[in-house]
Amino acid sequence: MLILLIVLALAIFVLPNLWAKWVLKRHTRGRDDYPGTGAELAKHLLCRMGVEGVRVERTEQGDHYDPEARCVRLAPDHYDGRSLTAVTVAAHEVGHAIQHHEGYAPLLARSRL
Repeated sequence: MLILLIVLALAIFVLPNLWAKWVLKRHTRGRDDYPGTGAELAKHLLCRMGVEGVRVERTEQGDHYDPEARCVRLAPDHYDGRSLTAVTVAAHEVGHAIQHHEGYAPLLARSRL
């Protein structure tokens, strides 16, 4: 019974992550019909949502939002890319900046860890 619960828990937490990575990997090819890059979309969304003082930077250390530095950091492929993956990742990281701006408690608690 315990083994079944462990397998079920792994399936619930691991499989969606694997699926998301698979989908993002399938859509990394650049598209000419996108009006901007991941970085341009990130800056646009921050402005549109009234989030001031958050920078958007290129990084080699993986996509993330740094609440202490108030900075959205994107990998080069996502910063400069015009792919579905680039704009999706940029929007996701901006979502964290918006949560921080609005004082979303779970994000603030995670930041303290």
